[in-house]
Amino acid sequence: MVNQVPKRIEKKAKQLLWNFIGICAGKAISPPKLPLDFKKIKSVLVIRPDRLGDVVLSTPVHETLKKEFPHLYISALVDNAQAGLLEDNPNIDRVFVMNLKQPLNVFRQLRDNHFDLALTLNKTFSATATFFSLSSGAQIRVGYDHKENAWAHNIRVPLDGPAQHETENNLELLRALGVQNIRNQPRLYFSPDETKKVAEIIRQYHNSSNQPILLVKSGTRIAKWGWPWKKFKVVIEQLLESTQVWMVNGPGEETELKAFIASMNNKPKLLPLLSAKELALLIQECDVLLCNHTGIMHLASAVDSPVCVIFKHGEIKRWGPLNPASEIFEERDNDSLTPETVIESLLIMLNTTSNTKIKP
Repeated sequence: MVNQVPKRIEKKAKQLLWNFIGICAGKAISPPKLPLDFKKIKSVLVIRPDRLGDVVLSTPVHETLKKEFPHLYISALVDNAQAGLLEDNPNIDRVFVMNLKQPLNVFRQLRDNHFDLALTLNKTFSATATFFSLSSGAQIRVGYDHKENAWAHNIRVPLDGPAQHETENNLELLRALGVQNIRNQPRLYFSPDETKKVAEIIRQYHNSSNQPILLVKSGTRIAKWGWPWKKFKVVIEQLLESTQVWMVNGPGEETELKAFIASMNNKPKLLPLLSAKELALLIQECDVLLCNHTGIMHLASAVDSPVCVIFKHGEIKRWGPLNPASEIFEERDNDSLTPETVIESLLIMLNTTSNTKIKP
């Protein structure tokens, strides 16, 4: 209880600071007439300074805007850890990188540009995203109607409505502006070097058999959100009898994963650490991805590949995989999901997808 006191004080201090910013900012500019006349708009800033999956699922916004209004100069603002995801994207003209250790850098960059329209995609309130929307200087600022920042946006999208996928939540801001032809498929774009590197990895690790390839990512950012390794182990060992199993890891996971694999009699292949886009390319070439509810699942959505995913937290309707051939399992605060159940589904998925994938 004592440890919670400083956190409450910190939270209260942040609320007071945010309220002060709201007072200084004053009232929002009067809203423009809708539907918005995009002929009068030249530059747009799309703000999504969140995690990997959030950025991947924001890409339909960029594509819709660029395809519908090719004259627009479209900028994206993302966290520095996710900036690489948007490289090579033909729908984005510039990427602003947010580094919380040096927040004034991107603040100055935004103020030096002249944006006509700023879109804050966060459906969950984000003081950081709202701050950068204000920093953009855009005359038209669009975001969800949070009580905490009602003064920050002059076009506010209602929070209520039917539950839907996060891609649709992002696109709801464009619908509010009157945009008609919506593209809702997340996409990543790859460089020749990335394509060459992944092709070489596949040549190195692929054996001569016609067995399907299961890609496994067992780690997760928060341990309690992950299916236990002992269950992944049972699945992997049984499937190795008829399937090639390749494992990938995230930053900081390699040592533990190597120790886990070392204890197995029949071992899967552990691939080297890859960038997010390289990993997306690899997922595209494998038959099925098995993982927890984590960012890698959204990479699969961006390359339209099937996933067998285990949800121990989060809203499935909002964050689930988009490929219709995917399989979703829930195991919340219990130990109810058995490896045998997952194996049964994976065997069906692998048998189906291996007939449609072309292997080297």
